[in-house]
This record gives sequence, structure tokens and C-alpha cells, in this order.
Amino acid sequence: MRTPNYRNSALCFIVLTGLFFVFSDQLSSLFKNNPSDNEVIKEGLSIALAIDPVQADKIAASALHEGQPARLQFTVRDTSSKEPVKGLHPAVWLDRQNPQEQSLSCKDRINSYLQSKLAFQPDINLNSYFVLALNNKASISVIDPMNGFGGSKMITRIRLNSPGVDWALSKDNKKLYVATPLSREVAVIDTGTWQVKTFLSFEASPTRLALQPDGHYLWVGLEKTDNKSSADVSAVDTEKNQVAASIATGKGSHEFAFSADSRMAYVSNADDQTVAVIDTAKLASHHAVKSMARPVALAFSTLSKTLYAATEKGRLLVIDAESQAGAPIETGSPLKALRFSPDGRWGFALSQRDNKVFIIDASVNRLVQTVEAGAAPDQITFTDHFAYVRSTGNETVSMLQLDALGKNAPAAVTTFPGGQSAPGSSGLLSADAIVPTPERNAVVVANPADKSVYYYTEGMAAPMGNFENFGMNPMAVMIVDRSLQETAPGVYTGTAQLPPAGRYSVSVLLNNPTVYHCFAADIAPDPELAKSDTQPVKVEYLLNSKEVPVGAPVSIRVKVNHTEKNNVSDLQLLIFRIPGQWQQRLLAKPLGDGLYQADITPTETGVYQVFAQSASLNFTFEQQPMLTFRAIRPEIATAQVKELAP
Repeated sequence: MRTPNYRNSALCFIVLTGLFFVFSDQLSSLFKNNPSDNEVIKEGLSIALAIDPVQADKIAASALHEGQPARLQFTVRDTSSKEPVKGLHPAVWLDRQNPQEQSLSCKDRINSYLQSKLAFQPDINLNSYFVLALNNKASISVIDPMNGFGGSKMITRIRLNSPGVDWALSKDNKKLYVATPLSREVAVIDTGTWQVKTFLSFEASPTRLALQPDGHYLWVGLEKTDNKSSADVSAVDTEKNQVAASIATGKGSHEFAFSADSRMAYVSNADDQTVAVIDTAKLASHHAVKSMARPVALAFSTLSKTLYAATEKGRLLVIDAESQAGAPIETGSPLKALRFSPDGRWGFALSQRDNKVFIIDASVNRLVQTVEAGAAPDQITFTDHFAYVRSTGNETVSMLQLDALGKNAPAAVTTFPGGQSAPGSSGLLSADAIVPTPERNAVVVANPADKSVYYYTEGMAAPMGNFENFGMNPMAVMIVDRSLQETAPGVYTGTAQLPPAGRYSVSVLLNNPTVYHCFAADIAPDPELAKSDTQPVKVEYLLNSKEVPVGAPVSIRVKVNHTEKNNVSDLQLLIFRIPGQWQQRLLAKPLGDGLYQADITPTETGVYQVFAQSASLNFTFEQQPMLTFRAIRPEIATAQVKELAP
């Protein structure tokens, strides 16, 4: 029997081990250069996509099903350093893959979305935001500033039981709270459907709303017209949509501010000339600080962790982290409004009577500048680089550059017209009339006198355009952002209600560097829906071309997948021409097998939208998709119609 040669065996093992590590390095390099279908490397960036159901307890986490909410998450890293890339603004769309569009490149597809071409409207646009106008009547206008045609881009109007005077938006942008004092309610609105979900009732009239930073409580300031209610403010549990506590803080109108950690809520009581300090954990008043004058506005500096209260006699009350009053700041002018810049350092206090802006440096707790701004200014709003001050005595909006303040230089003031008329002072609300857009370098301005909302980009001499409000006076304005948010360094997240089952392109665009890429995602049928005998009604519009000749009859056919044995007789089509100057309602004629038809003749060029509703099938105009087509001159349309005809 031969004795084993352990020396040779060890040598062989070393050689094999070395080969293994060499092969492993090559294999690792191969995978790095050839990432999975959910990851791509372009322009020095690694972009990874993950799509997961939001409710993983109901559906397997690995499957995506139609109609279910899903979370889309993009992780972007530098391929060299492996570090996350922060501060990006990915643009993302979901669109069903069409075999007839196989030759369409990803770049062309994305450019079609950017150009808002009718033939290439995605199923889901994750870059959108909506402009909301709180009207003088009992309604809220919802405007889509990115899509639509002409001066009107209003997609719906939310009805309230009485006019709203203040509102607040949840941190996730999914709930909108509106105070309606005449009906003594706070309306809770789902911003996904633009429907009022519930009305919270109060014994007194709610006039002011504020959400504490962590979003746990919505604070409601009440105006009592009798002695039946002992509460001055109420805290609403936002998860349960019910009042968690009602607190007696003091008499008069109320303003709110909060510590950055949400542990303390500050409530001003104008008639009692006090500021109540409330422990939010106990929902009980800690103590009250006397202001010696009626407090009209509150603001908390996250930098100095100090509360400032502006009074009508011009004094700024200063309350430190221990809730003790410090040395006040004197301005010498009656004050109207107070707000801090996003970094918490610069406080802007307005005197409407004296047309002045007093700038406070919270890092040293003193008044550092006084600036002349506008006529009867009453509100302040911030973007990253500017403070915007609204005037009520004329149409001018003043802009104060923030960068100069940190250099101990006088604040540079520029102006632009926020409309054609002065907003006026009677009937104006405390809710913001100027708010920044998600791009942070533009604002929208509500001008009730013009019955319009204006869009202004920094660096321009005048607004770039406006959104009509169909005769309503927009008293305040708000942005509901649906775009992706950076939830962690280099991680960009958004949610969407998944469209019908099929294979979809998930298109992503990055700037600086410019990256175009289209991922693929499969959405399966809803298993619960498949088990059910009742299928949701779906409307499909059948039109050969989305561009038709003006003056010629157009047959619009509608396919409805209802389960009724017989066709219904109340399918109604609403057709209107953007921007709503002409509309027509027609009953669609049943053709059998769920097919209906209505004939119209567009009399003018322009973009037309078609909506369907049926009472017997239990759906309304806003619950089904719409059809959009364009009427163009006959000489342009003839060749296109022939080409697109089946």
C-alpha cells in the first residue's frame, strides 16, 4: 500500500484555492459589469430598482398585483466610490409595453412623455404634483399644472359643506384637512381620490389648523360664539381621525407653533395676551407665558430651539427651550406675520401698517435688518434662496435674497407682479397664498382679485403663466406632491396604485449626468378579484385616431365590461373642449355586447376630453378614465386619418 504524499496534496490544494479566488474575482467582475434586470450601470452611476407591495401581509411580497398599492424605490450609487448619490430628482413613469412600439427607444419614449404627446401618455406619472386652490365658495379646485392644454388644467372640484378658512396637509401628502367654521367641521380629504372621507364635528367653529412635525396630532383652534364649549383648542389623532383631547388654553383667536421634536405645542390666546405651552405627550397645558400685548403670530426656530411670538404692538416675545420668557425684541411697528427660513436662522416679521420687514438672526437673538417691502405686506413664504412677501395693497410680490444675509450684506429686494390686481385686504385668509413648487425654484401665487393662480420661476420678470379657476376666487393655495422623495441618502421612493395586469416599462430619467433607462415589471391579475363573481366596471374608448378633422362627424365607441345581460340605457358621455368653453352631454346608443356609440362634430380646433358615467352601473364621470383627442384642420388631418385607419 502506497503512503499518501501529503506534501503534494497540500500543494495541489493551494493551487486549486488560488485558481478558485482568481475565478471568483473574474466572476465578481463579470456580475459587476452585468447587473441584474433590476439594476443598470450608466454614466458612472449604479441605479437599482425595487418594487414591492405596500400590503405584503395580503399578497406575497414577490408578486405585484393590479389595483394594489406598491412602493417603487430607486437606489443610486457612484460606481467608483460605492457612495450614495444624494440630491437627485429622478423622473419616473410606468407604461404598458406595446408590441407595436418595440422599435421605440427608451430615450424616445421618455421624450414623448416630457413633450406631453397625446399618443404617449403613461399609465402612471410619478413626477406629478397638483396645485390646490381654497376658494371663497365651499369648494377646492384641483389643478394639474404639468398636463392638460390651454389655460385650464383643473381636473376636479372638491365640494365642502361650507367655505374653508384654513387647511393642513399630512406629511405623506395623502390627507388634507380643511377647517369650515360655518358648519363647525374639519373635512378630511383623501388626496388619492380627491374625495371627502369624513367630517369631524366640533362644538365651536374651527378657524386655525396646524400639524405638529411628527404628524401625530392635528391641532384645531376654535372660535367660541357662546359659553357652551369649554375647549379653546382640540388635538385630533390623525391615525384614528378623532379628537384625542380638548384643552382650555385661553380666550381669543389662536395661532400654533411646535418644537422640532413635537414634544411641545405653543398656542397663542389673543384676548388673554398669553402663549400657552402644552406637553403633547400628556395633552395638557404646561403653563402660560404673558405677552403684555395681543400675540398675532408664532414661529419656532429649529436653530436656536426658541419660540418667537409677534405682537400687534411690535414686540417679539422670546420663549427659550425651558419655556421661560427671555429678553424681548422691539421693532417699533405693529406686526402682522412671522416666519423662519428653512434653516431656522432668519426670522421675518412683517408690519402691514408700516410696509416693513424686520429680519431677526436667531443665532444671536437680535434684530439685524429692516427692509421696505411692498404695500401692506401680510405673508411670507420661502424657497431655498428667497423669501417671498405678498402685498395686499398692490399686485407686487417682493423677493428677498437669503444668501446675502449670511454675508452680513443688506438683503437684496426684487419684485414681480403677482397678477394684474391687488389682492385687497378684506376677506383674505391666514392660509398661504404663495407656496413653493417641488422644484424649489418656482412658486405659485393665488390672486383672488384676478380669480386666477399664477406660476412664477425665479429669475423671470413676470409669471410664466396662470391657471384659470372658472370664476372662483382662490383665497389660498397648496401643493400636493406625487413625485419621488429622497427617503435616505441616495434612496428615492414613491408609491403608486398599480394599473391593470400586464408587462410594463418603468422609465427613469436622471439629470447631471443625463441617464435614460427603461426597466421592465410584470403586474399580475388581482387573485382576490379573480375569485369574486363581481368584476369592477371598466370603460375602454375605441377611437381610430386621436387627431380628427374639425367639422367632420366623429363616432366615439365605448366598450364597457359590465355583467348586465342587457345593455344599459343611461350611459352618458360628457364632451368638453379645453379650456371648458364648450361642452356637450350625450346618451350613448347601445350596439350590443357591451358596446356603445355617440356621434359628435367638433366645430372648432382644439383639444377635447370625453368622460363616461352610468347610474345603473354605479360609476360617475371622475371614476373612469377619460379619452382625449384633438380636432385639427382638415388638410392636416386627412393624411393622418388614412394612415391610422384600420
